[in-house]
Amino acid sequence: MRNDNIDSASWMGQLADSIKLNEIIMPGSHDAGMSVLHHCDIGSKMNKGMVQTQELKIADQLKVGSRYFDIRVDYDHKKLVTYHRTGNLGCNGQSLEQVMNESVAFLQEQKTETFILKFSHIRSNRGMEREIKDRIDQFLSNINFRPYFFTSSNQEVNLVELSLGEVRGKMILVFDYVEYISTKQGHLRYYNALEKDDKGNFAIKLKGPNINIADAYTNTTSLKKMSEDQINKQNDFGGLGKEYLFLLSWTLTPGAGTFFGGSIRELAGKANRALPKALSGQKEEGNPMPNIVYVDYVNKVTAREIIQYNFR
Repeated sequence: MRNDNIDSASWMGQLADSIKLNEIIMPGSHDAGMSVLHHCDIGSKMNKGMVQTQELKIADQLKVGSRYFDIRVDYDHKKLVTYHRTGNLGCNGQSLEQVMNESVAFLQEQKTETFILKFSHIRSNRGMEREIKDRIDQFLSNINFRPYFFTSSNQEVNLVELSLGEVRGKMILVFDYVEYISTKQGHLRYYNALEKDDKGNFAIKLKGPNINIADAYTNTTSLKKMSEDQINKQNDFGGLGKEYLFLLSWTLTPGAGTFFGGSIRELAGKANRALPKALSGQKEEGNPMPNIVYVDYVNKVTAREIIQYNFR
């Protein structure tokens, strides 16, 4: 299928009900809520380009084809919000209410689709981490949201082995913390399955239900270093049909040297332009492919470059 024939908003509708989640290749949105910025510290106001990670709000990220969302939550100025901060430095993004309302609206229109919202990085530097988790649980109990959550009576369910037919029309909520986990309520547990030992070597370690994802970013502004590192990890641990999902973290991370005269948008442009060659090289050489490709500034062109491999 040619890229321009892919319906980005409903591309999962063109896949068979029987295909499993671990057999799908999907775009993912890094720091997904950060298309808008507010309540920034003074330094971040000087260069918001070091904080903003997305151009599109969640609703539009869904429409261009993203199906895995990095949702980092804080409670600030009396509201649950997404955020991008190091300590107190950074900004708030879309509210959690906006994220959920846009997610529900999308599923009401696109009943063939599913996507994962990963709740993680609960802000912890102000002694409010447990309060924030309590507020998230209370907020998600909203009766208007609940019909759209994937739920299961099986507490040990491995999400990656579910068929697409079982999760169509639902959002899958996963959490990197233990509080309020209940598969019956649609709150499922997330684990990072890629661990580094004392010698700096990575290995897969499955830690428990309900979803294990191999995810280790490179933390560099160098496209060469990032691409080599991520492709090496993909060759070692990637591939479809496994007990876990492999996440290709195709992102460049700004450092102190890029504060003046640099931006995440610029870094993302460089990374996203290099992605098609990297993916096609993997496919042509018969090497493992990723389940999730994490990008900043996700857009229709980049998303289609990823989605196409479900049809080739």
